Amino acid sequence: MDKNIDLHLHTLHSDGELTAEALLKLAASKNLSCVSITDHDTFAAYATAPQIAESMGVELIPGIEISSMDKGRDVHILGYFCDIQNKEFSAALDIQHERRKDRIRASLEKLRNLGINIEYKLVEQFCTGVSIGRPHIAVAMIATGYVSSFSEAFDRYLGEGAPAYSPPIGMVSEEAISLIKKSGGLAVMAHPEYTNADDLIPKLVEWGIEGIEVYNYKTTKNVKKYKKIAQKYGLVETGGSDFHYEGITLLGEQHLPYSIVEELRARLS
Repeated sequence: MDKNIDLHLHTLHSDGELTAEALLKLAASKNLSCVSITDHDTFAAYATAPQIAESMGVELIPGIEISSMDKGRDVHILGYFCDIQNKEFSAALDIQHERRKDRIRASLEKLRNLGINIEYKLVEQFCTGVSIGRPHIAVAMIATGYVSSFSEAFDRYLGEGAPAYSPPIGMVSEEAISLIKKSGGLAVMAHPEYTNADDLIPKLVEWGIEGIEVYNYKTTKNVKKYKKIAQKYGLVETGGSDFHYEGITLLGEQHLPYSIVEELRARLS
């Protein structure tokens, strides 16, 4: 039987719904042999996840998704095989967490100007981890009756171009890639179709990315396009569901081969 993988998963330590244990149980039930938890700007899940994964017979690759930026654009960089104890990395993530809080406060101020009064403390209550984000605002908006769904919150208020959208306040992409590499990891561009920054890919390659997420639920129409880009620049064609909670993204549905992990591991210095 083929060994299937999923290298893009989130827990409640960032903007996912499940604990690390519940997520890994779900992965095991889907017959995934190897996964990576890639929470936004935090390794918090790895306090317990390695032991849980081992007990379930699931290989777990240390991972993270860094919310970086380039000229005001949100560019997410995945890091695999990172040293999660690296002090320089940890210090940079602490700064990143404060930037996330500032971004949320900026969006809440814009919402107030639209007559939607939601306190930061309420949003914080819905964030069980350290990486607060727009999905937590959306939950607060649903809880207070301003919107009825995530999609409404983002389409009307929080999505890019919407009236309460605040641009990312994060580390630049070059810094994110450098941190991943210095910690012994490999950097990969996340969901390129969704990011819509193809013009940046040559720079990302120059800065040291080793892969591009060709297979992602957000990359559905242009798989061939990103396969071609990966081949042009000699990048590993990685993939994952970008799972946050059941019903939105389908964990294990892409049937991605273990050979992707082997290709990544071969690039470790």
